[in-house]
Amino acid sequence: MSETKTDLTKSTALENIDAYLDGEALSEEEARQLEQWIKTDSDNADQAFRRVFLHSYLRERFQVRSIGEAQAREREKQLNVPLILPAESEIEIGSAAQKTAPVPKSRRRILTWRWFLLIGIGIVSTINLSVMFIKDFQLPYDEEKAFEPINFDSHYAKKTFLMARIAAQPFLYEGFNYSERQLGEKASEGINDLTGGVGWAGPWVDKGRNRSAIIHDTKKVNLGKNDMRLFGQLGFSDQYGNMLLTKGGQYRSGAGSETVAVRYLDLQQVPKSLSDTKGFGADGEILWISFMAQSYDNAGGGRYAYFDFGNEESSLRIGKLASAERGNWAAAGQVNGTEINTASSEVLSGQAALIVARILFRPGAEEVNLWLNPPLNRIPDLDDVNLRLMAPDLRIERVKIVSNYSTDFDELRIGVSFVDVIPAEDYD
Repeated sequence: MSETKTDLTKSTALENIDAYLDGEALSEEEARQLEQWIKTDSDNADQAFRRVFLHSYLRERFQVRSIGEAQAREREKQLNVPLILPAESEIEIGSAAQKTAPVPKSRRRILTWRWFLLIGIGIVSTINLSVMFIKDFQLPYDEEKAFEPINFDSHYAKKTFLMARIAAQPFLYEGFNYSERQLGEKASEGINDLTGGVGWAGPWVDKGRNRSAIIHDTKKVNLGKNDMRLFGQLGFSDQYGNMLLTKGGQYRSGAGSETVAVRYLDLQQVPKSLSDTKGFGADGEILWISFMAQSYDNAGGGRYAYFDFGNEESSLRIGKLASAERGNWAAAGQVNGTEINTASSEVLSGQAALIVARILFRPGAEEVNLWLNPPLNRIPDLDDVNLRLMAPDLRIERVKIVSNYSTDFDELRIGVSFVDVIPAEDYD
């Protein structure tokens, strides 16, 4: 459909509606074309209503937490104000001749009663939604409610989500961003005594027979032409061009014999809602974890390199696992040193991957969902998980990196929401 003086494409009409709702002025001609487009077809009027409703709905969704009690009471009062529709005399039902008669310029209406009716319906619906969400937010925070998926292509939602990513605040972080100078000044081997990051109770401790290292240039430091890490440092960009924020060096485990690096969490820095009398892992709460990883190659056969979250009695292991024979990225529970309930993905461990895990703490076994290389512009859908498993009852005291196969890890983040563990580049 081509654009003429009286005919708009759907995309242009919706863009004009968005512009009007965002406070931009429409020219008289643009307003006339938009009015004509809305009148042309009932589907067009429905699309216009949805746009008005969505704009108000999203604005309330992301601003409702700042509404005070006084404003909430005022909004509730507005519910009793009736919606006043136009009088019959204002409705355009005249003859064709009357419709085509010229209207004096001073009296020409840019937006007619139908348009204001749509806006009115949107405002009343927004008031109803505001009261409903205010009541919801008086309850304990529920991530599923706060971030339930919105199936609309909204620039407002995308920009707001990006702003949340830029402001992300994981309560535990390790980027292995240690300079060559810091490493040179350190008297101990491996990553012993390194204290960077956020949320830790003390430094890293190397406990294995082999020693780990911090690598700054994988093209120069490698194990030969078959090393799949020769292509460059760990990094991730999704199919939409959104990038995971990474910087500095990355952790590399030793090869040939076991490497073990341990670091304990500062439990005082863990949000109170995530802890109970037993420790970090309160039932009913949700935890998000993300990190990047890549092994020397895809070899399986009992080789392993993984993050271990928990304590010595029970934990969650994510990475290259001995119990996953194919050598692909996998996850499993651990009870007294034995891996149980292993779930293996289709992604090879020689391939650099962004691994995102969501733990729902339940009475008894915990529900774990994993995504590999998910889009960064929305919260992953539970229907699209790459791995799902039940892990033993967890109380997280420390993070351990265990490996007998040269593998790189980077950008470990733990937070209470998805945006906490996928911070954005400024130019996303």
